[in-house]
Order: sequence, then C-alpha cells, then structure tokens
Amino acid sequence: LDTLKQQHVQQLDFPLDGMWECFIDMAEHYSIRCEDKVIGYCVINDEQKLVQFSVTSAHDVRQIFNQIITELKITGAIVSTSEFQYLSLCMDHQKSTIVNALQYHIDQNTKLHKARFPTQTHFRLIEHDELQIAVDFGITTLGADPNWLYSYYEDLIKGEKLFGLWQDTLLIAAGECRPSDTQRPYADVGMVVLDTHRGKGIATNILLNLLQNCKELGLRAICSTESDNIAAQKAIAKAGFISHHRILEVIF
Repeated sequence: LDTLKQQHVQQLDFPLDGMWECFIDMAEHYSIRCEDKVIGYCVINDEQKLVQFSVTSAHDVRQIFNQIITELKITGAIVSTSEFQYLSLCMDHQKSTIVNALQYHIDQNTKLHKARFPTQTHFRLIEHDELQIAVDFGITTLGADPNWLYSYYEDLIKGEKLFGLWQDTLLIAAGECRPSDTQRPYADVGMVVLDTHRGKGIATNILLNLLQNCKELGLRAICSTESDNIAAQKAIAKAGFISHHRILEVIF
C-alpha cells in the first residue's frame, strides 16, 4: 500500500494536504485486483464517499471506477484538483460539485517579510508541560474532541512542531509546522487565534514566522483553509501564499 500511495503522490503536480492525508489514512482501504494481482487501491469513508482512487495506467481505469461506484454504492467523492485522473473520473459521475477547501503554496521567488507580533507577546515552541494549556486552547478555538487534541498536540509537541504566541501566561494563538513524511520537502503550516485577539494581524505574522522557519530548514510550506473561512483566506494571502488548487466535494 505504501508503494502504491507513493506512486499516486509522485504523479501529482501539487502535494496533498496533510490533514486530508490523515483523514484518508483513517478511512477504509480496498485493494483493486485483476487476476489476483494488485493493480491499485481505493479509499472510502464512513459516508460511503471515495476519498482516494488510483489504478495503474495499463488498465481500463474508467471501467474499474464505474464498477467500484456500482458495487460499493458510492455516493460521492472528495478529490483534490491536483489528482487529475481521479478528478476526471469523478466528473463523469457528478451531479453537483462544491469547493470544500482552498490549497495554498508560496512561489519560490516570493520575498518573505519579517513577522511582527504585538508588544508584550512572545512566540515560541510549546513545551510538554504546557500540553493541557494547548488542549484547552484547542477546545475553545476549534471545538475539537479533547481526546483527539491530546493525541494530536502531544505528537506535535514531541516533534517540536507546535508554537504558541503568549501574552504573559495566556496562550492567545497557536501555529504548527508539520514536515510531510510522504511528500518531502513540503511542510503543512497552520494557525489559529483566540477570538478576542483576531483582526490584529496575528494570524498573518504567525504564518510569516513559520515560513521563515521552513526556509531555514529547506522546506516548502503549503496550507489550506475551508472555502467559507474568508478571514483565514485574507490572512494567508497577506503572508504571500497563492492558491491554484482546490479540494472538491462531488455528489454522484
């Protein structure tokens, strides 16, 4: 499976979003076989939607895709516009399509600006004894499941991938930089700011800081945000990111 996934990623002209990779990994994986030989795979979530599909080019990909849709009663798909073969097949069946998220990258010629945080704040790595503070912050800002946050933030802290903007002892914003294990040299970056401190340019400056970190480590930063999160889109654009690709939700 790892080999097949690597082959799928290598044919793309833009990397897959790291968080979507996590969602894909958690869904059900099926091997696609022809005469007992594995020729590809597909991944289906609990809503009976495809979230990934790949078959070697020597086979009738369209017929195989149609067979999967019929036999497994697939209702739709989540697909990145960089997955050109998979996207084309989805379009053959689509009843409606909406943009779920925007994917961003930095042009290699873009001049990076220096981050400037509000006075009396400091931006640094979050330490392990601050895990509970980070989890409480995540619950407040994201509304995420506490058990998931404990596991997710603990891994980020161990890997020195989770940063915080502090005002005295108050965590007012967080940023993360997650180098990809499967798509080097890319790294997913992201940020979230406490409601009471939004609209002050903090999100943009966190991204600027993370971009500088990526540059020093020889990494290429990517990020994404939901299509209806206009505030995040503005902050990301101000940091110098541009968006050429989308994550689409297709209803069959």
